[in-house]
Formats: sequence, structure tokens, C-alpha cells
Amino acid sequence: MNARTIDGDDPHLPLRDAVRTLRRFWRFARPYRGKLFLSLALLLFSVPLAAFAVFLTRDVTNQALLATNLTVEERWGTVLRIVGLQAIFWFSSAVLSTWREVLEWYGSMRSTFDVRIAFYRHLHRLPLGFLSRRTPGEHLFRATTDMVSMFRPAVGGQEVAVAFYSNDVDPYDPGLMGMFFRSAPLLVETVYALLWGAVLLFLIDPVLSVALIAYVVPFALVSHYMFGRVRRTAFRFKARTEFETGVLRDSIAGLRTLKAFGRVRRQLVRFHSAAANTRRKGVGLVGDLVITQNVVQAGLRWVFAGSIYVYVALRILEGRATIGDWLATFLLVEAAQIPLERLVGIFQLLRMQLVPAQRVLETLEAPATLEDKPGAVEIPPISGALQFSNVAFSYEPGRPVLKNLSLDIAPGEYVGIVGPSGAGKSSMIALALRLFRAESGSIRYDGHEVNDIKLQSLLEKTATVPQLTTIYSGTILENVMFGDPWARPESLSLAIEQSGVSLFADRLPQGLNTELGEGHSISGGERQRIGIARALVREPRILFLDEATASLDPTTEDGVLRSIEALRSQLTIVSIAHRLKAVAGCDRIVVLDAGEIVQIGSHEELVAVPGLYRDLWREQAYGMGLA
Repeated sequence: MNARTIDGDDPHLPLRDAVRTLRRFWRFARPYRGKLFLSLALLLFSVPLAAFAVFLTRDVTNQALLATNLTVEERWGTVLRIVGLQAIFWFSSAVLSTWREVLEWYGSMRSTFDVRIAFYRHLHRLPLGFLSRRTPGEHLFRATTDMVSMFRPAVGGQEVAVAFYSNDVDPYDPGLMGMFFRSAPLLVETVYALLWGAVLLFLIDPVLSVALIAYVVPFALVSHYMFGRVRRTAFRFKARTEFETGVLRDSIAGLRTLKAFGRVRRQLVRFHSAAANTRRKGVGLVGDLVITQNVVQAGLRWVFAGSIYVYVALRILEGRATIGDWLATFLLVEAAQIPLERLVGIFQLLRMQLVPAQRVLETLEAPATLEDKPGAVEIPPISGALQFSNVAFSYEPGRPVLKNLSLDIAPGEYVGIVGPSGAGKSSMIALALRLFRAESGSIRYDGHEVNDIKLQSLLEKTATVPQLTTIYSGTILENVMFGDPWARPESLSLAIEQSGVSLFADRLPQGLNTELGEGHSISGGERQRIGIARALVREPRILFLDEATASLDPTTEDGVLRSIEALRSQLTIVSIAHRLKAVAGCDRIVVLDAGEIVQIGSHEELVAVPGLYRDLWREQAYGMGLA
């Protein structure tokens, strides 16, 4: 992997895509728009109250501190009246701001929660083709990290830029929808505060107001450019950090292989190199931040503030301004710096928030092909008949996996499906379970077209045992009951007995209540027996075995196959196998090659005639020393 790939690209959304993303996510904010509008209304009152409180410092100075013609008692009374009014303004502004933040937090939290639920629900409606094009980690990243704030929404001064690139946990995390409920109000507040600052400076001297407005443009442009550099460096640092984490994850996951191949030292060098590169990018990020904040922004700020102070001081010396004017100007200019610096940061924050929002939107807008079509019906109890009629399917255009395949499976029949890798075996089961939709043809259960059936209704009457059964944290019993958490006790006992789970569970001190994944590991055969029990507890009419014994040793495989053999009189079994030993006892064996059925018959019939099955059997029998 080259450095450019590791460093990643600086994500950028064109304006049209940004507007479209905001419009698409607005539907999640709409139910809480009343709180958003109330928050903006509170903002319209809290900002001027705080600004007026600062402005009144001018009157304290002119009417009390410098009013030497008044008595001390009169001056003190004036101070108390004005300071009391300031306190009322500040307190009222603080109350309104607190109320506003509560509304923003509530709206962000609730709407982000709605997005997460919608995302998770939609994810399970998507075809496996979409899900398999990305790693599980990417889907997990979108469902978790992308849903929370990428950066902290700081509220003042130099803290703004640093907070945007901080990994610290923010106690006020507005989540993805904070771009509506937090970032947008902050943007309005910032512009509004600058306008009020300009208005109050105008009351002191119109030149000051014009100077502040004129200063906004160069400050915003220069800061925007510098923070663009910071953002690019931050993404390189993030990409390097992810790469370093990936090296560490691979090292831990593959520790046994590293030790067995004697490659621990090599992996250590690789991790050291990744960590050193991350450190260099981190140093570069800190350097860019220091230059941006402590050199560029601080330089512009001091040039502007110094010029204003010199101008007001000159006006005082000429007798055209008062000390109170100078003090109020000082405080108002300082107060204006905070929203001005925040303005640049908020634009950066909005741009950053739109990047994960776009990724989440990509998943939310993917067509949900697994949804039931209008008018889908509950399938009644079935006998177990399954029919494929002229089924064609492909994962990619121009590369067919199944070609006009037709096959009738009778109720209670035990059918094996074999063939070379890529022949289309697993695709048949995926289509039968409606994990994908056939391009043409039909699949029917007891005459009911699969696309006309409610999916949940169909799945409740079928069960699947995959090549590798997933074991979840919990007891053996809980893992079995994953197949049907509401299973009848007699069905549960029968499934445990028929699958052979009782054979190994009874030997454990805690039996079926033995915790898995917490200091107790199970063998591959025991894992598959749990998978069979998990399927049987559903009391299915059709059982699909997708390479269910492929990862087992011959002795364990024989035991699992005996458990399956005992079920053949109770339900329809469709078994996909690469090792022909697993299907030798089937009623019929269907041989696939390049998406087409080339042979059908029993094991004895197929080995007796020339063809693909006999070639495969002889090859595997020779490998097992049977030929």
C-alpha cells in the first residue's frame, strides 16, 4: 500500500451534493423543528442582552467613575443601578442560552436516534450484494462512528479550532443531526452577534463599525484557507492512525500465524514504521494548528485590535471620545473576536459533518430489495415441496451464475447439490431464501411464488445450517434458542437430542448452561451441532445445509452426518457440499457446472456413468486413499 493510499483523500462535497444531503436529512429533523425554531427565537433575545450588558460598561465609566462633579453617594448609586441592569441582562441571557442548549441537545439526540434506528432497519432490508461490496467494519463504522459528532462543537476563543480536531469525549455530543440543531444555530448566533457588535460600535463611532465589518472579510478568508490546510493534515493523520490500528489488529488476530512462521520481528518493524508515520503526521497537525492559531489568527487579531485602540486613544486625546468609549470599544472588540473566530470554525465543522452524513445517506438510499412487495401474503403450512423453474441470476451484468435452471424437489426428499467452485450451488439457496432476487424464472414453495410471500413468513418455515455456525456470547442453551427464542420445551429438547448437542453438553459441569466465549471453547463439530439444533428448534419444513460439514475432520463429519441422516424422514433437506461424502446418502444428487444442471441421480447411478460427478468422486476418493 503506497503512502497516498494510506493517507487517504480529503473528502469534499460539491455544493449541490451538500444541499441535497441536508435536504434528505431534514426529514429526520422535521418532527423536532418546533424545538429548533424555538431555539433560534431564544437566540434572537439572548445575544443582544449579552451585548447590551457589555455596552453598559460605557455608562458605568462615564456616568459614575469619571463623574467627578457628583458626590460619592450619587456615583455609587449610579454604579449599582447600571451594574444591576447589567446583571439582569447577563442572567437573562444565560438562562435563555441554557434553555436553548437543552432544546438543541434534545433535538439532536432524538433525531440522531431516529437516524440510527432507520439506518439499522434499512441495513437489514438491503440485498447481500450491496452489503458484501463493503467490509462489515465499514457498515459498523457508518452505524456508530458516523452517527456521532466527528469533532467537538466548542464555544469560544482559540478553543474552537483545537476542539475540531480533538479526540476527547465531549459531554455535549449532538450527534450527526447536530448539523441542524447545533451547528446551524451556532452559525446564526455567530453572524447575529457580529451584527450586534457592529451596531453598538456604530453608537460609539461609525468608523469603528465599518472597520469591524471590513475586518471580517480578510480574517474569514485567510482563516478559511489555513483551516483548509489543517483539515487536510487532519485527514492524513486520521488515515495513518487507522492504518496503524489495522496493523495492530492484524497482529493480534494473526498472532498464532506470526509465531508459527517466525515473523514476529518483521511485524514489529511494520508496526514501528506505522506508529512512526502516525507520529509524524500528528506533529505536522499540531504544527499547522499552532501556525494557524498562534501566528496567523493571533497576528490578524492583534493588528486589528491595536489599530482600533490607537484610533480610539487618538479620539480621546482630541476630546472627541471618552474613557468610557475606549473601555466599551475594548470590550466589544474582544467580544467580537469570539464569534468571528467561531464563524470560520463552524463552516469547517459543517463541511466535516456532511462527509459522514453522505456516507450514511449512501446506505439509506440503497434500494431495499428484500422488502415485501405490496399484497404479499402469509404462506400457509407447507409440505416441503420446492420448485425452481427457468431461474436465471447473476451478481454482475454479463456474468451469469445460474442459467435457466429448473429443478423439482418433492416433500421429504433429501437432495444434494454438488459441483465445482463457482458452479452456483450457494446461489440456489440464497435465491430460495430470497436473499437475492432472480432475474427471471420463478421459485415456488408448495406452488407459492417466493416473491409473493412475506419474507418473515417464509423464513419461519425454513432453516439453514451454514459452513461455520456463528456462536454468540451466552450459554449453549441460549445459542440453540437463537433459532427460536419462543420454542416449545418439547421442541427444544428434541432439537438438542437429534442434533447431538446433548452428547457433549452432558459432559460439561454446567451442561447446557455452560457459557461460551468466556474461557470455554468448543470444537468445530460441537459448533456445527449447535447450528443444527438452532435450525431444528424452528421446526422447519425445509432444512438447507450450506457446506455444513466442510470444515470438519472426517470423524466429526461422520457424527454430524449421522445426526442429519436421522432427520431425513421428517422434513425436506437440501444439502450443498463440496466433499461428495456429505451427499453420498442423498435420495438424489444434482450436479451443477457453470450455472447449469449437467447430471441428476443417486450416488450409485452417477458413479456408474461417465461424467463430472464420477470424475469428482474418483478425485476425492483417491485423495482419501479409497481408490
